[in-house]
Amino acid sequence: MRRVVLWASQRTEVLALITTTTDLNVRDFRWTVANSQKTGGMEVARLEYARYGRHHFFQFDRHQGQHYAIYTAGNDGNVEEHFPGTWVRQALYFAGWAARVDAEAREGRVLRSP
Repeated sequence: MRRVVLWASQRTEVLALITTTTDLNVRDFRWTVANSQKTGGMEVARLEYARYGRHHFFQFDRHQGQHYAIYTAGNDGNVEEHFPGTWVRQALYFAGWAARVDAEAREGRVLRSP
C-alpha cells in the first residue's frame, strides 16, 4: 500500500494553526495513518482530537493527485468532504475545522485539557 503523508513543514504548519488560532492544546491531538477514502491502495495522514476519541478528525486525503479534505467536528458524527486541490486551500479547510472543534470545546460539548 502506498503511503502519502504530509511533509514535516506541513505538519508544523497544521500544529501552528492550532496553537495560534485556538485555545486547544496540541498535546490533545495525535497523528495517525488511515486508508484513503478516495484513492484505493493509498494511506494518508489523519489528525485526531484525542480527548474526544475518533469522532473529531481531519483526514488529509488525496484525490486525482490533489489534496482532499475529509473531516468531522460535530457530535452528530456527520462527515464533510471538500476538494480543495492545493495545500493552501487544504490548510484553510483545516483552520475552519480547528475553529469548529475549539468552539465546541468552549461550549463544553467536547473535553478540553486544563
